[in-house]
Amino acid sequence: MKIGFFQFDVAFAEPQQNREAIRAALTSHEFDLMLLPELCTTGSIFFDRHQVSELAEDLYHGPSSQLLQTLAREKSACIVAGLAECYEGQLYNSTLLAGPDGLLGVHRKVHLAPTDQLRFVPGKDFCVYDVQGVKIGVLLCYDIWFEDGLASLKEQGVQIILNPSNFCGEDSLAVIKKAAKDYGVYVIAANRLGMDHDCNTGVRFIGNSLIVDPQGKVLVQGDESQQLRVIELAF
Repeated sequence: MKIGFFQFDVAFAEPQQNREAIRAALTSHEFDLMLLPELCTTGSIFFDRHQVSELAEDLYHGPSSQLLQTLAREKSACIVAGLAECYEGQLYNSTLLAGPDGLLGVHRKVHLAPTDQLRFVPGKDFCVYDVQGVKIGVLLCYDIWFEDGLASLKEQGVQIILNPSNFCGEDSLAVIKKAAKDYGVYVIAANRLGMDHDCNTGVRFIGNSLIVDPQGKVLVQGDESQQLRVIELAF
């Protein structure tokens, strides 16, 4: 199975521009499973809840969902991306899983970081999906810091944990590597680059996306530049 990540500098509040960047990158590569960062079409340092509501999408029929499903169908692959979701009047920090036959599922972030808590409501479930005979599950950014999601996915037989992320420090890299080793699974983490806006937040995302094996060994790691990386694993 060819698995990989795409890390890029997300343009804040410019979903169409970000969708075009995703389309251009994924169209030119071959893969079976591709992971994109958290909130990869909007950015994440929102000014207020109203701004989130303007940018959030219906993940079943919205433009980002349609793009990812189209690309997944064209590539005969699974594409997993973090997106801002509006569902039944609530706002979620979510992950969409698109496959060749359409939408596989939606994971809604369970463990909200303090800034998330001002904008989103939490999800509840950790689910496993079958992709080409391999069991995958999602822990969205901060979710991977907590044992409940890791334990739930392991009990369901997960083989690859996908971690769409927006992290700024190397402490997250240590947590990701430890999770892979402690639970004996592959982990793919896709982090973004850049800053959302110059409002003295001091928040800069560091890239360094990585793929870790079940022994905690880093198989591939990005740097702080835009890149799409793919490796092949046997299951």
